[in-house]
Amino acid sequence: LPPLHSYTWLNEHRYPDIWKSPKIVTLNKLKAGTPRCDQTRPISLLATHPKLFEKVMLERLIYWAETNRLVPAEQSGFRSGRLLQTRVFSIYQEVKNNMAANIPTLAVYVDYQKAYDKVWHKGLVVKLNRMRIPVGLLKLIILWFNDRRAYVIFGENKSKIFYTHIGLLQGSSLGPYLFIVYHSDLVTCLGAFSSHIFADDLNVHISPPICRGFQPMIKFLEEEGTKICNIIAYYSKKWKQPVNFSKAVVQVFHSQVQNPVVDIHMEGIKLEVVKEFKYLGFT
Repeated sequence: LPPLHSYTWLNEHRYPDIWKSPKIVTLNKLKAGTPRCDQTRPISLLATHPKLFEKVMLERLIYWAETNRLVPAEQSGFRSGRLLQTRVFSIYQEVKNNMAANIPTLAVYVDYQKAYDKVWHKGLVVKLNRMRIPVGLLKLIILWFNDRRAYVIFGENKSKIFYTHIGLLQGSSLGPYLFIVYHSDLVTCLGAFSSHIFADDLNVHISPPICRGFQPMIKFLEEEGTKICNIIAYYSKKWKQPVNFSKAVVQVFHSQVQNPVVDIHMEGIKLEVVKEFKYLGFT
């Protein structure tokens, strides 16, 4: 249990400023070679007391969000009892059922640019307020990310202290769950089409109504696929969570001998069509 003063800070909705200056180390995303800045992952090293305090805040946040069913069932990341394997199996079963009925399925895979590092603080507050989060918990969360400072350690070198005005801490226990709450409304924006989300990994499945001909179904996939991609792009711009267009790809699952040709665009950019894709560690 945290010390008595931690409970006092929780009840008074206070977060000590001294806890807002974590040390950041950078990890290489590459398997070999020297990375560029955008090929590293910043990890915040937190002291024991703020880590403990965050976990207490996280428990309260989870209780509020799960009790009110704010996080959609399609989101499996950072949630107790939701396994990655279950999400992958549900994707497999959906595609398999469509193929058995000779219905093609368009899968859209979306990648975000530095997802946690780009979270818009003001947008997060707006959404939490709309969800009617308890005022005390909202105050704590605002204090948690407001006026944060950090410094980077690289080898024996240490940077100057700088302020961070966007993003959630990599390495914190509270940040990942705040991220999925922040984007809990994305599934609603996608409409009736099936979506599968694991943290920041988004996969949307589009299947057409049954037709006698195969080409009308492919045309449906092209039209609806482009619509969905533009909805995702609009949502991402509105909430300042940029999409990595170069890594957004589509895949068509079908039972035909020849591979169908599809043209799917996002914001006017044609997305690459792949035959295989590694999603959540599975191909």
